[in-house]
This record gives sequence, structure tokens and C-alpha cells, in this order.
Amino acid sequence: MSSREPLLQLRHLDKSSPKFNDELTGLLRGEEYRKDVSNLQGDDLVWLVDFLDTVRSHIALPWSPLNPL
Repeated sequence: MSSREPLLQLRHLDKSSPKFNDELTGLLRGEEYRKDVSNLQGDDLVWLVDFLDTVRSHIALPWSPLNPL
């Protein structure tokens, strides 16, 4: 796997798919992926950070973490 392979895999994920979060999580947790991503630099690294920023999950808590139950 080349250092650009993880970026290509991310670009091919369908953000509108109901399976997107599972596919993204599986990709990010893969051993080969983690190894290759550590070698990203420059524009590739900036693209990855921007991509992850646009797909981050927002978790709605039923209570405030500042006010314990």
C-alpha cells in the first residue's frame, strides 16, 4: 500500500451511505492504514485533516457532562 492509498480509499467512501460511519471507522482502525498515514506530509496531510474535520461525528448526550446525574 502506498502512502497515498489511504487517501484514495477515503475519497471513495460514500458520505451519503448509511454505512459510511462504519466504513470510515473500519478504515481508520486498520493496521496498514495507520502505518501508512503516519508517513503523510504536506498537501496530503492537510487534505486528510480537512476531510476528517468535515466528517467528524457529533454525539448528543442526553445530559450535560458538567451536571452529573
